[in-house]
Amino acid sequence: MKPFDLAIVLFVVTIWGLNFVFVKIGVAEIPPFLFMALRFGVVALILVPFIKWPHGRGKALIAYSMMLGVIHFGLMFNAIHLIDASTVALLSQLNTPFAVILSAVLFRDYPGWKRVLGIAIAFGGCFVIAGEPRFDGALLPILMVVGGTFAWAVAAVQAKQLGSIGPFALNGWMALFATPPLLLISLATETGQWDAMRMISVNAVISVLYQSVLVVIVGYGLWYGLIKRYPLSRVIPFTLLLPVVGVAGGVLALGEAMTMEMVIGGGLIIVGVGIVALRQAARGEIAPVRPH
Repeated sequence: MKPFDLAIVLFVVTIWGLNFVFVKIGVAEIPPFLFMALRFGVVALILVPFIKWPHGRGKALIAYSMMLGVIHFGLMFNAIHLIDASTVALLSQLNTPFAVILSAVLFRDYPGWKRVLGIAIAFGGCFVIAGEPRFDGALLPILMVVGGTFAWAVAAVQAKQLGSIGPFALNGWMALFATPPLLLISLATETGQWDAMRMISVNAVISVLYQSVLVVIVGYGLWYGLIKRYPLSRVIPFTLLLPVVGVAGGVLALGEAMTMEMVIGGGLIIVGVGIVALRQAARGEIAPVRPH
């Protein structure tokens, strides 16, 4: 890989990894569902004027938007509101094993023993993290992250069935369709929205813009440019740095604690997901990537 392209891929991985930190900053001030609506609203305003409507796939696109934009992000952002961003950064990598499992169940694309081993190692890491004393009797946020990663895997299957819709079109329409239900859920379940918007800080505004502009527009644009220029086996391994960057950001920027369970469990998750992702790349499959 050329030095310039190496710099690009490291830049993208850093943007995506630090997104966990920026989400934590945002939901600390703004209720999670309202915060998501703001993020997707900005994405829709930027992208929708420049993308075409995919005729004949409207219902499938709306279903995808609900699964990813409302259910997946709803669970993940509320989990980050409740627990450390670094913990979510590690557990969110389970989306790759879930995608392989769903592919086997729905499409009979059965994984070989190496990917099965990787899946087992990754879920073993999840159990190690869930066994931390601080989560004793308070496993709901952990279950929310696991549920969110499963919802992401379902959305990945839906995206595959949508066909040749480009990444910007997919993100643009998803953002547009997800924003209204997120606002309704916020009105029905959250409080303090008006005060949060009236007293919104510069940090919260930066958080929204970081996610909508840097993560989606810049990040995806650069990422898919790299995939077009290089074999997947050269690009995908860099995604293993996402949880590392996320954890480092949580510890350094937010002062989150690094426990032995997180080190061991996180290491197992990264190794397990690495086995699965590298096997997928070797088969020419685009390993799932979804910054949160």
